[in-house]
Amino acid sequence: MSIGLPKMFRLNAALLGLVLAVAPSAHATDAPSGQALVRTYCSGCHLEHDGAFERINSIRKTPEGWVMTLFRMHQVHGLALPEDVHDGIVRYLSDTQGLAPSEAAPARFALERRPNAKDLDLGPELATMCGRCHSLARVALQRRDSADWLKHMHFHVGQFTSLEYQASGRDRPWWTIASTELPPKLGQLFPLTTPAWTAWSQRAARDLSGSWVVVGHEPGGRDLYGTAEIAADGHGGYTAHYRLKDTAGTSVGGESHAIVYTGYEWRGRAELGGRASREVFAASEDGSRIVGRWFDPEHTEEGGDWTAVRNDAQPQVLAVLPRAMKAGSSGSVIVVATGITSPATLSLGAGTTTRVLASDAGALRASVEIASNTATGARTVSIAGASGQGAFAVYDKIDKIEIRPSFGIARVGGGKIAAVTAQFEAIGQAKDAAGNTLALGPIAADWSTLPYDAEAARTHDEAFGGGIQNSGRYVPAGAGLNPVREFSGNNTANLKVVARVRDGTATVEGDSHLIVTVQRWITTPIY
Repeated sequence: MSIGLPKMFRLNAALLGLVLAVAPSAHATDAPSGQALVRTYCSGCHLEHDGAFERINSIRKTPEGWVMTLFRMHQVHGLALPEDVHDGIVRYLSDTQGLAPSEAAPARFALERRPNAKDLDLGPELATMCGRCHSLARVALQRRDSADWLKHMHFHVGQFTSLEYQASGRDRPWWTIASTELPPKLGQLFPLTTPAWTAWSQRAARDLSGSWVVVGHEPGGRDLYGTAEIAADGHGGYTAHYRLKDTAGTSVGGESHAIVYTGYEWRGRAELGGRASREVFAASEDGSRIVGRWFDPEHTEEGGDWTAVRNDAQPQVLAVLPRAMKAGSSGSVIVVATGITSPATLSLGAGTTTRVLASDAGALRASVEIASNTATGARTVSIAGASGQGAFAVYDKIDKIEIRPSFGIARVGGGKIAAVTAQFEAIGQAKDAAGNTLALGPIAADWSTLPYDAEAARTHDEAFGGGIQNSGRYVPAGAGLNPVREFSGNNTANLKVVARVRDGTATVEGDSHLIVTVQRWITTPIY
């Protein structure tokens, strides 16, 4: 059974809005046969000249970008590809016509499906001409020369015939701008040929097999840590065996099957603790670190950050969980690090007393006592030859709460389209003696919502939009006409999200803005 991109996505994504990361197939085709696949299945329309195919060889894209191209070839032109052929073409084009790590980095949030991420700022003209229909990150995740960007403008006119009638279209000379001003600008911003890609395409891919130390954080949820054993699977991909725990000590084991496109773009399907997830990671250029995000395949807003570092790398501290403790308190911490030896010693800096309780590959647990007169500030953590500057903090009081995200979007759900939740997180901040802001990391809070403005209060948005959970996750109400609302309106809402933290006798409060809006019917791999 294939574990590649489901046929449902290829055939019905426009109707179902199904979002999946690019992931490996059990019959993944090795890259050397990719050119033959392109010649067999694509050259009927894209003529070949000296080994190059018209239009195809004029573009560079991420794996998700090439998946979207093949989906359009099917929907618009009737191209039918066997699943292994589809996966082989995506892999070949991603490897030979992808983006270098430095080129993809600014827009990775769109590949990682990060919810409520702020889009790229490419100036007001591109925001109006391109950003009203899709993210500017999608623009930045492809490369063309000026001539092909012009062809791309013609494609938009032919493919989207209502283009002129969209917002900010008819009130401006949009075609003059699109056909004369934008192609050279885009060709300069995102050219086909760059030194970064030339250098990267000549590099040999790093072998990611080996032992890794892993730390992950799920906003509003839990922290995970442990190890991963990554091995080549013999079909051009990798298998990762995870031995993880959360900070409560619950084991979260699992396995992932992945392909690494373009030498660094890890795309995997995993089972962690019995829960399916997708992995969109990026390996560092030297192959010593893997960073990215994992998420639920059906609810991409639910997921977390992920960092893995080779356990044979230079000893280093990856995280201290929790990141901060209050002066005069005691408790326990988990230090995640590479190069831990047993027995291990731990220091959290001046004013702290530690005792190692247990150590394992990649982590140790220790009891900590903080003297009551310890000054507020960041501490250097030292453990068995590894150190992490500023990895731990001591504070005397919480001065401020920052809510992340500062602006969130949730979507009502119902029928075939499930609700899209919005996860908020309270980040504590303190001031040191010099007045510098000290980040304390996520802290527990009491969550509530209020009308954002007078109009939201008048229309009782708080009562209709949904509700917020103790974890900071907002769950929207159902979609559709509501006869109880004014004009039988939908359950949309304009809300202020409030987090309150009790710190001794004081209460510290922070707030964020939340829009509960209507369903999104088409969701593409790059929004």
